[in-house]
Amino acid sequence: MFEKYNEKDISMTFAKGLEVLEAFSGTDRSMTIPNIAEKTGLNRTVARRLVLTLQYLGYLECSNRVYKLTPKILGLAGEFLQGRDIGKHVTPILRSYSLKLGEGISFAMLDGTEAIYVAHSPSDPGMITQGFTVGYRLPLHATGIGRVLVAFSTDEMQEQLLQDAPRTAYTEDTKIDLEDLRLDLKKARINGYALVANEFEQGVTSLAVPVMRGSALIGALGIVGPTPRFEDANGLFERILALRECAEAIAVFA
Repeated sequence: MFEKYNEKDISMTFAKGLEVLEAFSGTDRSMTIPNIAEKTGLNRTVARRLVLTLQYLGYLECSNRVYKLTPKILGLAGEFLQGRDIGKHVTPILRSYSLKLGEGISFAMLDGTEAIYVAHSPSDPGMITQGFTVGYRLPLHATGIGRVLVAFSTDEMQEQLLQDAPRTAYTEDTKIDLEDLRLDLKKARINGYALVANEFEQGVTSLAVPVMRGSALIGALGIVGPTPRFEDANGLFERILALRECAEAIAVFA
């Protein structure tokens, strides 16, 4: 995204194949070849060839000309998660602090112009919260986790993200003005955390801290809940301290 490459060194066919895989989402779980071609902007003939190749490799399956991802796609993510010791070390740490706080805690990393969850521990182990799962994506400008990921990036990366990342107004409180966001990012960097209220969803606040190894940003930890829950200063301070402790523990492994 931020580096320039010689086009002769890039396999555009491979890149287009990845575009086909990325076209599938929570809302577009099953698609026909015309659907895929329209969503990716690819020629139908090209889209068909790529889809059939991905089906041959086992990443897509077809029923009545409708295609969807297969579990094999998880193997790609699984290698990343294993390489970062997410299941072995990170998730147990999240679980420990989730129990301590009585809050669900999410660990996210920067992926292009979005934040992506790589681990999550719900406050209630018997409850599965829709959306708060590995692979779930968040905007950078309107969430605590997103703001932290931008605020603690390098100055060059921060400015590039501000320019390139979408700034959708999800609520009437969402900040989309660049100068307003720059001020909030500066505040987050000084304070060491970001608190974002009612910007992604009305009545919901997100609190996040960075996960750092030295001066290098690894990711961000965040909790989300009803806005009134974060209005008590003492309670907020306790959450920030716990998240920072959790971040330090995770930084050793992630």
